[in-house]
Amino acid sequence: MYDIVIVGAGTAGLSAAIYGVRAGKKVLVLEGQNFGGQIINSPEIENYPGIAKTCGFEFASGLYEQASNLGADIEFEQVVEVEKN
Repeated sequence: MYDIVIVGAGTAGLSAAIYGVRAGKKVLVLEGQNFGGQIINSPEIENYPGIAKTCGFEFASGLYEQASNLGADIEFEQVVEVEKN
């Protein structure tokens, strides 16, 4: 059982996972393809708070590792339906 289930392991999904785990919640992230979303295609990211310059893949990899290391469960499964229980 999870407190939070996040659909998508892009920048927003992984950031939400990090904050959810830090808030003491049990978090599951579901991603149908690869983590990182569109940002992994960015060759250069500049002026992100705390990061002077990096590439999208490195940025996304850092988010993935941080969320995973904090305890978020990340599974590569495609979500086909969401049902309110």
